[in-house]
Amino acid sequence: MMRHLIVFEWTFYIRKISFYVMLLGFLAFGLLVGTSAGIGFPNITYNSPYAINFLFGLFSLASLFPIVLMASQSLMREQDHKFDQILYTTSITNRDYFASRFSVVFGISILSFLLFMVGYMMGHLMKMDGSEQWGIFHLHYYLHSFLVIVLPNIFLCTVLICCVAWFSKNKMLVYLSGLGIYILYMVLTIFSNNPLMAGSGPLSETAMDLSAKIDPFGMAAFFHQTNHWTAEQRNTEVLHLAGNVLFNRMMVFGLAFGLLILAYRLFRFNIKSRHKSTKNKPVLQESTHTFSPASTQTSGSFYFLSTIRSFLKIDLKSTIKSIPFVLLVVMTLFILAMEIYGAIEGGVRLPQYFATTALMTNTILATMPFILILATLFYSSELVWKSKTFNFSFLEESTPFSNVALFISKALTLMVIILILIGFCLGMGVIFQVIYQHPIFEWKVYLSLFYFVGIPAFICSLLMISLQFLFPNKYLAMAISGIFLLFTNTRLGKSFGFSHPLTRFANFMPDAYSDLNGFGYLPNAFILNMAYAFSFAMLLSILTILVMNKTLKKMEWRKGMALALPMILVAIMGFYLSKNYTKNSEDDELDWSQNYEANYGHFKTISQPTITDVETTIDLFPDRNAYHVKGKYILVNKTPEMISEILINSALEISMLTLNSNDLILKNKDVKFGQYLFKTKEELLPNDSLEINFEFEYQITPINGHQSFNAIVDNGAFMRISNYVPSIGYQLDQEISDEIERKKRAMAALPALDSVDAPIENPYNYQFINLNVLVSTSADQARFPLGN
Repeated sequence: MMRHLIVFEWTFYIRKISFYVMLLGFLAFGLLVGTSAGIGFPNITYNSPYAINFLFGLFSLASLFPIVLMASQSLMREQDHKFDQILYTTSITNRDYFASRFSVVFGISILSFLLFMVGYMMGHLMKMDGSEQWGIFHLHYYLHSFLVIVLPNIFLCTVLICCVAWFSKNKMLVYLSGLGIYILYMVLTIFSNNPLMAGSGPLSETAMDLSAKIDPFGMAAFFHQTNHWTAEQRNTEVLHLAGNVLFNRMMVFGLAFGLLILAYRLFRFNIKSRHKSTKNKPVLQESTHTFSPASTQTSGSFYFLSTIRSFLKIDLKSTIKSIPFVLLVVMTLFILAMEIYGAIEGGVRLPQYFATTALMTNTILATMPFILILATLFYSSELVWKSKTFNFSFLEESTPFSNVALFISKALTLMVIILILIGFCLGMGVIFQVIYQHPIFEWKVYLSLFYFVGIPAFICSLLMISLQFLFPNKYLAMAISGIFLLFTNTRLGKSFGFSHPLTRFANFMPDAYSDLNGFGYLPNAFILNMAYAFSFAMLLSILTILVMNKTLKKMEWRKGMALALPMILVAIMGFYLSKNYTKNSEDDELDWSQNYEANYGHFKTISQPTITDVETTIDLFPDRNAYHVKGKYILVNKTPEMISEILINSALEISMLTLNSNDLILKNKDVKFGQYLFKTKEELLPNDSLEINFEFEYQITPINGHQSFNAIVDNGAFMRISNYVPSIGYQLDQEISDEIERKKRAMAALPALDSVDAPIENPYNYQFINLNVLVSTSADQARFPLGN
């Protein structure tokens, strides 16, 4: 019987497109990680057993996703479809049902990680180039790590989540259990000073030994065993199943197996009685009222608003008053409290911080987006599919209501959920300020979080609701929504190349608030991103409503105009972002450096004059994030050779207005590389000098941001002007310094560096510069020019 049940479950999944999407997603994710993620351990190769164990240990937590997904479907399918009353009357035994369902969830979770591992190995094979960063490929490195590290972790997570599903019979609690395992492990890791955390302090041998024994995911045992290994051992030896590693893995298996046996003994293959007590229940009296028909108006704006209000009331009542939502609020506050506490205390390497509003704001900005995305991802599916889940859709669809009202009510429900969670988080921030005796509340900053966190979360919820209505399977819609937001709304997406503004969707405000400068110019960039994302979300929402109304093919001109407006806004915003975005990708930067060296590398051997005097006037405009520089160079030929050509480099970030000299003639201007090649009217003899005048300006554009040494902001600006004034001759720092990258591009190796005790060619030519700077700025700003 068990074999038939397992085959039945497997057949059920292999007929679903969403199942293949999930498996393909894990394979693709493994391929992306294998081709892009390099573990930065000194002298450790990327495909060494040490690096593989570390990465597999981290990503074994990713198995929570298929476990939660499978448990919420497989273990609650009969309850969702009201088939449990029939199922429990069959000859299926408690043991067969329990074991078959658990085996399927456990098996699919293992299959998901195996596909991730296959993709990870494929990525390594694609990137291996014979350099010292890669070792010899050995399949058993990956298999051994999977068996020792990953398999016990998946088994433990599967048991814990299945127990929650069996005994709670609530999907939201299943989702929260997956998130809770991850968060609880991270919290325990931080407070136990686990070596997994980058900021952990040194542990005593006793503490490390204890941590290695009790760490449920085995990472502390891994670090403990390899703590004193040499680089050669870490590159060639797999984990030994001995000592704390063996004890930890056996403990995890024993704990999980014990919980599984306990769950089996407590599990009952029946339906709990739902009959409520009738004691003291009032008896209904026979009504004496006679039925009389009443006219009902099912059109008009009043009926439309009443429909929205009715749907909204039902959804909010069933959501906010439920135990899962209360647990969601509690877990959110717990996570935020741990983050705030860590931010205030600062750990062992940082001093304690004051509990300012700025610290609370940045912690909320760093913590809340992930939680809000997960919460709206779950509730968007539950709200849309609730009627079908409880077999109420037939009655609901027989009533005269507008699909527009239905869509708006679901969106408003999610918005209320978002606002409630943000409100609780603001209250937590205030509580911490009171506890740490810093009751200086900046209420405008707190309230701005409803804007900076609430708006992107609401736009993301519009996307999720639209996909839930468009796709016939809620899990497929959840997977597509999650993958889309993973690559367009997180920093992980940027590491995979999704960094252009057109590939970013509803990005949350970064945690960059300061008491000195506030948010600076970031709100300007934020509103541009929100306008683009909201236009896209509105376009998708209108398309969804047209599909729900089945009027997409036969569209009236009014509906066509409603669809055309967001399309025009998307096109306008997309064109504006694309036109004004000037940042290059990493590959583009490398190509630029290679071409720069190829075109101007011969200037390495051409003598150039030396700057001896600099006179500049710098006008700062912090209110519009700009500055203007006008200056003059005195160049002296300190070489024994005559100079006839001078190459001047201009930083690409600035706008060069003028660059001229009465003694020079412009021979070539290369805008792509910022190079100006001048020819001297008369050859510059040794110790001769000439004068060059320049003028340039710079302004921060919200789309492109600024570099750390060029921060002209509203208050507290810092600029290293020397990085942006014109420089003379070929710039060695523009070359590609990575030897591996140079080999890939078939470029010549860089010359060997001089030894530290090599004699200096001219030890007394220090090339000091006479500097004269005049700085002006707004009346409310102070100026501190520094030179060296």
